[in-house]
Amino acid sequence: MDRISIVLASDNNYAQHVAVACASVLKNASYPEHIDIYVLSDAIAAAQRSRIEKTVLSLGGHISFIEADSAALQGFVSGHLSKAAYLRLLIPQLLPEHVQKAIYFDTDLVVLDDVETLWNISLQGYPLGAVCDYGIMASKRMRRQKRETIGLSEGKPYFNSGMLVIDTVQWREKQYGQAVIDCISSNQFRHHDQDGLNMIFQNHWLPLPLRWNIIPPVFSLPLKVFLCSDMRKEAVQALKSPAVFHWAGRYKPWEFSVSSLFNSLYYTYLQYTEFKDVSMPQPGKDMKGKSIRRQEWRMKWAHFWTHIL
Repeated sequence: MDRISIVLASDNNYAQHVAVACASVLKNASYPEHIDIYVLSDAIAAAQRSRIEKTVLSLGGHISFIEADSAALQGFVSGHLSKAAYLRLLIPQLLPEHVQKAIYFDTDLVVLDDVETLWNISLQGYPLGAVCDYGIMASKRMRRQKRETIGLSEGKPYFNSGMLVIDTVQWREKQYGQAVIDCISSNQFRHHDQDGLNMIFQNHWLPLPLRWNIIPPVFSLPLKVFLCSDMRKEAVQALKSPAVFHWAGRYKPWEFSVSSLFNSLYYTYLQYTEFKDVSMPQPGKDMKGKSIRRQEWRMKWAHFWTHIL
């Protein structure tokens, strides 16, 4: 069996969430001993690294930390994202040369299925596999904005960059990471490197099943998605068999006390980590307008229609 390469990137602030994501990967893996986890570190403290390492080893996985020179990213990092969020662009050059394929996960998600299933999906010669972003695709305003800023053709899909399957061989040969860096260095994109990735890989990426990156416009089933029959059908099917639950956007699971629908999955996998005794919840700096109750109602709506349909 092939070894499975999983990559996450983090600074010290997100170390706990790296451990939660890793725990979810390993707890749902049939063969955790075949999983190599690479953490691209932007100055994660030694104590935090030790907690992440103990979490992974206790669950049967293997882990390597790669201290990334995030100074190389200065000059184009923009918006609210940390430098670590952009390290995914450097994955092919930071990983060992023998790694020919990698799965990248954001740190604000949990994996609910065996990653071997995702690993075994053929990229069919494409350099990148990803999941469509229904938040962008279901919005006429956002599609117009993407057409004007990144040249996204009418009817073409746009992907979320929180989960990527990368052919590192092609990325190294064709220097795709540098192409994205050059692209976002000379533009101020609304969705930062995600826009840059979509611009560079337009017409050259493989859409993966929606269940492998379920973001808020899927798990809350807003009207703009619900009223589009094709998207509604795919969203409902994904929600019946979720593989990755991703809290993309402003509302993070650790900011609120445990709740049955919105963030119970995060708290479940937190208990398998060396961070299980930390003080929770951990509200963000800007909690204005954030309401767990609002999130709960949205998810109850989606839960109702998932069962009805």
